[in-house]
Amino acid sequence: MFSYNLIHQVIICQTCQSCIIPGARSQERHLRARPHCLVGQALQAALQQLSSYQLRTVEQLKQAKPRLGASCPALPNLASYPGLQCLQPGCSFKTRQLTAIRGHVVTAHQIKAASHCPRQPLWRTCQLQTYFTGKGRIDYFEVASPSQASQASQAQLKAPPLALAEQALFASLEHSASTIEQDITEQAGIVRDLNASRTERVPWLEKTGFPSYLAGLQDSQIKSAYKLPPKDPAKATNSDRDLARILAAVQALLSQAYQLCSKTSPDCKMTQQRANILNEFYTGASGQAGGFRYRKEPSTLTDYFRVWQQLLAYYWRVVWAKEDHFTTSSQPEPELEQQGQGLLPNALQPTPSQAQATEAVLAALALDPDEDEDQLLLQHAVRKLCLALICQQVGSTPFQSPVVSFCAMLSRAAVRGKAEPVELVEPTKPGHGHGAWQEPGNFNHYLSALTWTVQLVIFDYACFQEQDDEAQIPVFLAKVCKQFFQ
Repeated sequence: MFSYNLIHQVIICQTCQSCIIPGARSQERHLRARPHCLVGQALQAALQQLSSYQLRTVEQLKQAKPRLGASCPALPNLASYPGLQCLQPGCSFKTRQLTAIRGHVVTAHQIKAASHCPRQPLWRTCQLQTYFTGKGRIDYFEVASPSQASQASQAQLKAPPLALAEQALFASLEHSASTIEQDITEQAGIVRDLNASRTERVPWLEKTGFPSYLAGLQDSQIKSAYKLPPKDPAKATNSDRDLARILAAVQALLSQAYQLCSKTSPDCKMTQQRANILNEFYTGASGQAGGFRYRKEPSTLTDYFRVWQQLLAYYWRVVWAKEDHFTTSSQPEPELEQQGQGLLPNALQPTPSQAQATEAVLAALALDPDEDEDQLLLQHAVRKLCLALICQQVGSTPFQSPVVSFCAMLSRAAVRGKAEPVELVEPTKPGHGHGAWQEPGNFNHYLSALTWTVQLVIFDYACFQEQDDEAQIPVFLAKVCKQFFQ
C-alpha cells in the first residue's frame, strides 16, 4: 500500500516505510523488488497510478527538506529514528550513531567529546526521518517528536489519504503479486532440463547429463532421499532406526579403515607401493605421479565420512527400500513426460552382488545389537555392501549405478533469496529452500570426498580379504582398481 504526501510531494511505501524514488525506472525497480514483486499487468497498472501524482525530484527534495530550526511534523508512514543533532552554531550535522557525533565534534569543531555534559551539551537528542534509505541517498532531517506531534493539529500532521478506489487498486495488486511470487517460488523448487532453459546451460552439466536425469524432481524430495536420520531414536521411524544402525557401522568401519593408513597406528598396513596402486587412476589421468594421500584433518574426515553415509542412506531408501521419494511436478512438461524423466531414480535396481550384500546386512540387523560379535557381523556385511556399490560396471547407462545417481543428487544446491548456493537444507515451508546448480568448485568437493572414501574402502577390504597373506594385498588392489576404478 502507498500514500501520497501532498506537502512534500512524495509517494511513501507503507510496507518499506520509505519514499519511492521519483522516475518511471526507479518506481518500476521498487515495485518489482521484494516484498512487492509486481509483474505483468499488475506492474503496469501500479506504474500508471503512480505516474498520475505530481512528485518532486531528488534534487528538489534536497533543496526543500526542513532546515535547521524549522518545525516539521513527522511524515506519516515514513520510518522515524531516534537521532543526535550537533549544537554548535550554524552546524546542521545529524546522525543516529553516538560514535559518529563524538567523532564529528572532534574533527569538525576541534572540541573534545568528553567535554559533553548536561550543563554544556555538545549535542542533543532528536527525531529524524529521511526520504530515501538506499545507499548514498540517506539525508536526515529533523521532525517533531511524538510528544510534540500530539500537540499539533491533526489536520496538519496527516497527509491526505489515497482515495478508496486507489487503496482498493493497490491492495488488489499486492495480493496478485503475492500469489504470483508463491507460484514462482514453487516452480523454482522443480529441476528443469537444460534444453528447456538456455540461460542455465553450463558445460559440466551438459557433459554429465544431470539436468535431464533430475528434470521434474523437487529439490525438497532430492534432499530427503539422502538426508541422514535423526540422532534422537524417539524421532526416527522404524526404517530410520535400522538405517541409523547401518550408518553407525559405516562410521566404525571407516574409522578403523583410516587406522590401517595412519603411520602412527600399530595397525598400519599402508605402504608406498599400495598407495601408488590406489592412485594409479589419478596418475594415468593427470600424468602426475603420487600415491594415495590418506592423511586428512579430523574435520575433513568427518565431512568425507558424512558424504559416504549419505550415499548409504540414499541407497537404502531409494534403491533397496523403494520408498516413494520422487514424484514429478503436478503439471509436468509434455516432453519430460514423454521421456519418462523425473521417475528415473525410483527405477534403480540393485545388482545381484548389492542385493546379496544387503540381505546379509538385514540378517545382521536381526541379531543382538549389544553383542560385539553380532556388531562385527553387521560391520562386515556393510563392508561388502560398500564394495558392491563401488564394483558396478555401468557402460552406456551410468545412472544405473546408485553412486552416479547419488552424484546427480549432490549437483543441486539450496539457495535462500539472493544467497550463493550452499548445501541443501530442509525447507521450512513448502516451496522454500529451492535449489540451483552447484558451482563446479563446490561440486568437486563432493567428488573428492567420494573418491577418497572409495580408495579407503577398497584398501580396507583388501586388508580384510588378505589378512592371512599380506603379500596378496597389492594383487587384490591392482585387480579391483584396474577393473572398477578408472
